[in-house]
Amino acid sequence: MTMSRNLMLLFLLLCPLSTLGAETPLQVRFSNPAYPPFLGEQLAQGGIMSAVVREVFRRGNVSVSYSWYPNNRALQLARSGGSDGSLGWTPNEERQQDLLFSEQVVPFRMVLFQRVGESYPWQTLADLAPYRIGITAGNFYSDDFSRLQQQGVLKVDIAGDDNSNLRKLLVGRIDLFPMEWEAGQLLVHSQLRSVQARKLVPQAREYWTTPLCVALSRKNPQAPELLARFNRELRKMRSSGELARLITRTRQQVYDQLGIGEASAGLVARGSS
Repeated sequence: MTMSRNLMLLFLLLCPLSTLGAETPLQVRFSNPAYPPFLGEQLAQGGIMSAVVREVFRRGNVSVSYSWYPNNRALQLARSGGSDGSLGWTPNEERQQDLLFSEQVVPFRMVLFQRVGESYPWQTLADLAPYRIGITAGNFYSDDFSRLQQQGVLKVDIAGDDNSNLRKLLVGRIDLFPMEWEAGQLLVHSQLRSVQARKLVPQAREYWTTPLCVALSRKNPQAPELLARFNRELRKMRSSGELARLITRTRQQVYDQLGIGEASAGLVARGSS
């Protein structure tokens, strides 16, 4: 009996972990855009979302690598199979043809930025018809926004990047500019002088809230397995409180690195996630 027990212990020590039920190690390559504080090659940990995704996948025995591209290029690489996926995207019907989307990593809260002291009342997006709205080429502003834009209800002025739209808003060439609540305030305070930044504010009301997710290319045969592992570990971290702590810690690192306090960017009053 002792001999049998010893042989069994020896077998367990020599047996590969995969034989004992451990998951096969996987790798995933992401093509990412820059979207501070969530994503950025030069940001601490690569930004909030990069840090979260790396840790969640690590717990699922998946190693992660990031490459950085302009906004549209990052997504197109994932859709075409040039990379295994991309971070920081919201699901819509058109994107889901080529991509699988994870559960929410962080919330994405779209608001309208405007000049201080001006009023643009609305109940639905259609009420914004009288105003000039800046948008950035390649960005998605919600299904309702796209529909009203295509119908000609909304008057849009297209720029190549968010910085250009901020400056157009500042000088009065547009009336409103939709951006994610936190990312927009960070952009205002990091790209404009203090006297200019104080002239722009987000409206208190969100016009659209949606999940910010991991997108995985359907062309990768391992995508369903990667998605299952990610969602499973993400739920565990959310339930334990580890996800919230990691987001808070990484956000602080990003803001410290940029030299912008959360209070300066207006983040304390609203909350972080």
